[in-house]
Amino acid sequence: MNLARKWRAARVRHWLRHSARVGESPHITGTPSIFAEEGELRIGDRFRLASTPVGSHLGLGEGAVLDIGDDVSIGFGAAIAAIQRVQIGDGTRIGPFAIIMDTNFHSGAGDQSVQHDCLPVTIGKGCRIGSRVTITRGVTIGDGAEILAGSVVTSAIPPGVCAAGVRARIIGLAGDPGSRLDGVAAALPDMLMASLGLKSPPDLDSSPIPAQAWTDDHIAGVLAMIEDRFNIALDGATIRGSTTFADIAAVVRRARHKQ
Repeated sequence: MNLARKWRAARVRHWLRHSARVGESPHITGTPSIFAEEGELRIGDRFRLASTPVGSHLGLGEGAVLDIGDDVSIGFGAAIAAIQRVQIGDGTRIGPFAIIMDTNFHSGAGDQSVQHDCLPVTIGKGCRIGSRVTITRGVTIGDGAEILAGSVVTSAIPPGVCAAGVRARIIGLAGDPGSRLDGVAAALPDMLMASLGLKSPPDLDSSPIPAQAWTDDHIAGVLAMIEDRFNIALDGATIRGSTTFADIAAVVRRARHKQ
């Protein structure tokens, strides 16, 4: 082994010196912040951590576990905080500036009540987590799922799907742009909330349309937003008979697929 390789290997050993387990051939670029003295950091084979041009951060609280599988890569500027437990499956790729936390950090640092604010985070095997994605406490992401850049994941994501949006929603199948339904699931709830004056984005799978919200003026507002966002022309009659938000989503998807 030449001097350069010995030096790089020594740097990696230094950064991972507090790990409970480190697999074969770890590789770290730049200068990360790794605080694992009080927790249990487990790292599989062929781990990749980028910390250039912006450093990444791995932090474990007392008694916490951060379990990273084989062939996992983490992009620069990412931050993973485990106060209780964060698990990342084999072959998962995490993009730059991603944030993964098993707590909301509502309590002060060192306050034992922080532990009561924690829920474990589990990311399955072969997942693709885009840049600037935020994954919050208690989330489980199934094997092979894809989370698009800039999304905020606050609830479970099933295996093999693609999810996107602030409060990420399923928009298609992972790795298949043609199945992503033109972003309808990601964009439509926020549009409906704005045009109907709702307090929160509706659930496209189960929420009924409030009768008082379904006036001619509101229908006109919904149509205008849909036509502007998705570049389609809809007759008011096509959505007037809708009783659930899923009905509206289906109309938009059919119109998009006919283009």
